Amino acid sequence: MGHRTPRDQTSLLTYGAKADETSVLVGLSNFEDGKVEGTAIMGAPEIPATDSASGPLALADVDGDGELDLFVGGRSVPGKYPAPATSRLFLRKAGKFIADESNAALFQDLGLVSGAVFSDLNGDGAPDLALAIEWGPIAVFLNDGRGKFANATKKLGLAGELGWWNSVTTGDFDGDGRMDIVAGNWGRNSKYEHHYDAGHPLLVHWGEFGGDGITQVVESHFDHAMSKLVPERGLSCSSLAMPFIKKIAPTYEKFGGSGLEDLYGDKLGKGPSLKASTLESKVFLNRGDRFEARSLPVEAQLAPVFGISVADFDGDGGEDIFLAQNFFAAQIETPRIDAGRGLILRGDGKGNFLPLTGPASGIQIPGDARGSAVADYDGDGRPDLAVAQNGAPTKLFHNTGGKSGLRVRLAGRAGNATALGAQIRIGGGDKRGPVRELHGGSGYWSQDSAVAVLPAPAPGAKLWTRWPGGKETVTEIPAGARQVTATAPGSAEN
Repeated sequence: MGHRTPRDQTSLLTYGAKADETSVLVGLSNFEDGKVEGTAIMGAPEIPATDSASGPLALADVDGDGELDLFVGGRSVPGKYPAPATSRLFLRKAGKFIADESNAALFQDLGLVSGAVFSDLNGDGAPDLALAIEWGPIAVFLNDGRGKFANATKKLGLAGELGWWNSVTTGDFDGDGRMDIVAGNWGRNSKYEHHYDAGHPLLVHWGEFGGDGITQVVESHFDHAMSKLVPERGLSCSSLAMPFIKKIAPTYEKFGGSGLEDLYGDKLGKGPSLKASTLESKVFLNRGDRFEARSLPVEAQLAPVFGISVADFDGDGGEDIFLAQNFFAAQIETPRIDAGRGLILRGDGKGNFLPLTGPASGIQIPGDARGSAVADYDGDGRPDLAVAQNGAPTKLFHNTGGKSGLRVRLAGRAGNATALGAQIRIGGGDKRGPVRELHGGSGYWSQDSAVAVLPAPAPGAKLWTRWPGGKETVTEIPAGARQVTATAPGSAEN
């Protein structure tokens, strides 16, 4: 019998504390009702709602005690967009999620978090946290191994990458054993494209400009012909929200010749504002002490990117990327952005990507696509793909063209039965394939299968596993095997 969620559903995660059980967590957003009463997570009633609507969820054992802990991204504050929302971290103790006070100040008023993934970015065996922030950067928080996080965004060279980031996940795209980042942004095919450059970012201001106690939003950009900041939205839209604009600029001609200061005086200067300097979806290659930003191919920039999934779809040994595209729910003066059809980017194993056409990949989704997830649902050794749509059915794509690979199942310890956070790769001699990491939530509010598919191994190759906490094992792969199971050291099955 089905269950209805009492509020809008956001992320959905599954995990198993024991091998024979599965628990489900469903994010519940108070965006529409604005209330702080009730719970924020179905499946964890002990987690209360706050004035920040919940968005992405991510699971990992952040403090090394064997239990999976939960990050709840603050997506927005109802009625006060784009005021920064507060994100929260909860530690799993005695079967319940308990608010983690040691990191609370770090995540207080963090921003509009739209994507989250735990990933070991510095290779020390502890899950770090990467976040996609709208009107902000791809933020990285490094874990000291005991669950205490530090903001390393600036140190890693990411602080200047300010965008309308929608989603984020990680993968070893250049095969060097380090986890790289891929993030979905708004793209370069919207009305905003010619309104910003390196020295003149897009801006958003907010405050009670009308004196009626209602938070209003003003978007702006620099007009080179007028040499001043001008409003992004037109007269009808602006004056409908703030009637005083009509008194200052009663005609379209007057409004068109006015800058922000002409329309709002010093009201905007006294209030907060945020910037966006890039709308490109990008990959960030991990160079150890920094991340190197690379724009994804132009086909990836034709529409906003939400769902992101990483898998070796063709089985050639290089990690590929799927992007879910489009956005239909634009405000009245903005046309919907619908040039995407969903996109497979074929990786060459060196950090470069070749976009495949719809007929070549079999992916053609003209709708308003959102989350995406990878799972070999039929057990044939090829990663299949599920893609959700806004206002339309979820699509399931059966992989029939890729080379069949090796299914890898991990038997973790009690508290984390599927070993979320583990890293695996296949190798023989001095040659190793790219690292694959098991994520408890990634991309856009989605979660891939805990059974991974790696490229078919060469004779004599072995499976390398680094388990949550940093211990490593090597598992023999029998000749001709289509599936292998690795068991965590110290687990009941070992």
